[in-house]
Amino acid sequence: MEQSLTKRILEEFGERKCEGRLSVITNLNEGGVIYPVPHDQEHIEFCTNLVGDVRKLAKVIPTHIGYKINNDYNINSVITGESGMEQGYGIRHSLDDIIMAHNKVLMYIYNGEIPRKISKIQIIEKYSS
Repeated sequence: MEQSLTKRILEEFGERKCEGRLSVITNLNEGGVIYPVPHDQEHIEFCTNLVGDVRKLAKVIPTHIGYKINNDYNINSVITGESGMEQGYGIRHSLDDIIMAHNKVLMYIYNGEIPRKISKIQIIEKYSS
């Protein structure tokens, strides 16, 4: 999987559940590999299939990357630490892990090819352990 944000990733995985959203997870079990969440899967299903053991989900951190499409893509928000996995299934992450994943996603964006004017950067602490 590519470890920087590309137009191809946005075209294939963007618009997940709402316009202008790319959902990714950072798998800290694998040293911080970032995976886009497919349209046809919920976070809990995708992440459980990815790690194979429900106990490892605490190290799988969700981020939503917001973007607009004018003439081209433009990243405008990054929100880390909240998905249906935390809301509906009670998965909790350490705050240190959430911050680490958030920083890895920021580097994923900044090392990518998509322009950015990020006006909202947020870490959701509500689901931290």
